[in-house]
Order: sequence, then C-alpha cells, then structure tokens
Amino acid sequence: MRLIKAVTALLLVVCALAAPAFAEVAVVDVARVIDASAPGKAGQKYVDNLKASLEAELERFVKKTAKDKDAQAKAAQAKAANKQAELNAQFAAEYDRVTARVMDELRKVVAQWIKTNKKGITVVVPAHTALGYAPAADVSGEILKKLNAVAIDFTAK
Repeated sequence: MRLIKAVTALLLVVCALAAPAFAEVAVVDVARVIDASAPGKAGQKYVDNLKASLEAELERFVKKTAKDKDAQAKAAQAKAANKQAELNAQFAAEYDRVTARVMDELRKVVAQWIKTNKKGITVVVPAHTALGYAPAADVSGEILKKLNAVAIDFTAK
C-alpha cells in the first residue's frame, strides 16, 4: 500500500514538473495566409511590376544592340545574354528581399498573437510541416486578420 502511495505521489510530482514543458500548438497555412494577405498581395504586385520593368529594359537593350552591324551580331547576342543574366539576378535578389520582408512581418504577427491569445497556445508551426492536426488547431484566419493590418513599403530598401 505504501508503495502505491509513493508511486502515485512520485507520478504527481513528475506530472506537475512536466506540465509547463507541454506546449499548446497551433498551425498556420503560411502560403494561404501570405497569398490572401494585403502585404502578400502588395509584394506580389511589386515583383510583378519589377518583372515587367526588367523585361522592358531587356527588350530596349536587345533592340539597341540589334542595330549594330551584322559582323557584330554575335557580340550583340552575347551582350544580350549577359544583360538577361544581370536582370535575372537583380529580379531574384529583389524577389528574395520582398519574400523575406513579408516573412519577417508574419513572424512578428505570430509572435504578438502568441503573447495575446486566450487559447494558451505557445507554439505556432507551419501547417505543411505537421504530420496531422485537428481543424481546431488551425489559426490561419486569426493570423491573416492581424497580417492584413500590416503595411510594408517594398520600395524602401
């Protein structure tokens, strides 16, 4: 009988000590939230406009170099290919910068939401990394509302 009481007491102590280690977890569908959010749409519009601008710049460059003499046609093609690579690198760098800005804001929004949520949630993970979860664990809608309140100036570097 004493052994049962001792084991029970020990289990209660272990459970009490371990309780804070258990975290309430929620998930967010990151792609859906970003695609539907005002900052995500603004970022997409910014990179779409950038892409169109860079494509127009390349077209102007190609037309300008096409006026070169035929003997220089191969050199002009090489210049155009170099310009294409330069503009592609510029686009990739800017796309990465815009994506990082949106993700930074998403992380800030999630961190603030964790501090203020009434559900006791202490961890938020991307839904695509979870092996499974109950629909009630998805807080994407709440995070989307908070992210929509954020404005990002993508032209500022």
